[in-house]
Amino acid sequence: MGWPLASIPASAGEGLFSRVYTTDTTPAGHYEVEEIIRQREGRAYGSYNATDLDTEVEYGVTDKFQVAGYLNMTRMDAKNAPDDDDPNGVTGFTRNNFAVQSIAGEFIYRFFSPYETDGWGLAAYVEPAYMFHDQHNGLRYGGGTFEGETRLMLQKNFLDDRLILAYNLILEFETIKFAGDPDRNSELDWNNEFGVSYRFASNWFGGLEFRNHNEYGNFDTHEHSVFWVGPVLHYGGERFWATLGWLRQVAGNPGHDEDGNYIGGNLFLRSHELNEVTFKVGVPF
Repeated sequence: MGWPLASIPASAGEGLFSRVYTTDTTPAGHYEVEEIIRQREGRAYGSYNATDLDTEVEYGVTDKFQVAGYLNMTRMDAKNAPDDDDPNGVTGFTRNNFAVQSIAGEFIYRFFSPYETDGWGLAAYVEPAYMFHDQHNGLRYGGGTFEGETRLMLQKNFLDDRLILAYNLILEFETIKFAGDPDRNSELDWNNEFGVSYRFASNWFGGLEFRNHNEYGNFDTHEHSVFWVGPVLHYGGERFWATLGWLRQVAGNPGHDEDGNYIGGNLFLRSHELNEVTFKVGVPF
């Protein structure tokens, strides 16, 4: 059974953006299956190409509360590429594998809907995850590697819901232990994500997306900051929706390694990529 997605922009948990979440949730008693294919490429040297394959099943417990489960996999093809955490990352690591990256749960509660409160929407998100392989270098984790992600999602609609602005404040907490390594590390990621999208034709939205990632080792040492920006296109029909987005790194720091060697300049390409292309499709039922 479908519902009129075209008449209510971004309803039923529709993904307007490649990264940014809006405050909409799956209606009570309904499911949605979502598939995300994300291609990442480009490091400071060597060759690096990775594909993330994420499968999600969402369920609307109430019209305001949504739960979901994820299976996340990553295919990696790297040759002499840099990485902060890989033992061979200074001179370049080489890896070709396909592995389960993590399993995760998702809980979203919407406090306010933009279609009911003068265009304003507010929601909160919690995602606990158990991780098996590192997403950036493909290394296997030891037991007890966890991640917790939280989001505060803010949305504002204008022009009779044709223009949508969305902002996410994201905090990620990780405890990491690589297989064969006796040490356990922790980190805090503090991210900002912003998107603007405009309905330019029936069922079609076009917009721009911005992402800022900041990482703190052991919760107190700033390790790097990275900035991406790019266009996004979205189609929302009655039986499915689809989104295509491209983010390109435009700034990052530091541009040198721990020994002061110049790497990347004004971009941070040691463990994050130059380009990221995301295709998402969702089928509600």
